[in-house]
Amino acid sequence: MKQLAAARQRWLPGAPNVTGFFHNLDIPQWQLRLRVMIYRKHVQHQSPKNFQLDLFTPDDGHFEYAAVATNLTLDLPALYAFICGRGAQEKTLAELKGEFALDVVPTNHYGAHSAWQQLSILAHNVVRTFQLETGALAKPRSRKRTYAYVLRSIRTRRFLFIARAGRLTRIHGRNVLRLSHNPATKQLYDQLTAALAA
Repeated sequence: MKQLAAARQRWLPGAPNVTGFFHNLDIPQWQLRLRVMIYRKHVQHQSPKNFQLDLFTPDDGHFEYAAVATNLTLDLPALYAFICGRGAQEKTLAELKGEFALDVVPTNHYGAHSAWQQLSILAHNVVRTFQLETGALAKPRSRKRTYAYVLRSIRTRRFLFIARAGRLTRIHGRNVLRLSHNPATKQLYDQLTAALAA
């Protein structure tokens, strides 16, 4: 790849400060031809040592490079926007690890650990489905093609629905949870109740 990038004379615009080109890469061992897009981003700083490892060796230190294999038929700018949109998955992975304990190793038993991971992912999917079923707002489509709906993290949902200030009182022999009068909160709970009942 570094010989290919070094020999390249014409780079096409992909985004502000980003240029690139397409290359068809043949892999005879797999009887495969990949469409590879090579990008370089102009930066104002010198790249840290070993930042690009051995993939690219920029001589001037002012470009950071990336190579992406794709089966999409998008042009250079559209594919770059799509790749940038894939960064949204990092937020999902961070939520899985931080809020759903996906990065926890609860036991030394493979089967138990596998079950733990599946339960973490299942809980995440239940929370996402709950949002979709109770009125998550649709996002406008963009070239990045990230989430189709505005989805909130479980931490935000917890503080929005569960962690509310209230007082547990005993009235006529029954425990009653009393919340302070808040029209916005009441409207939110009413919306949830109506959506779940539908």
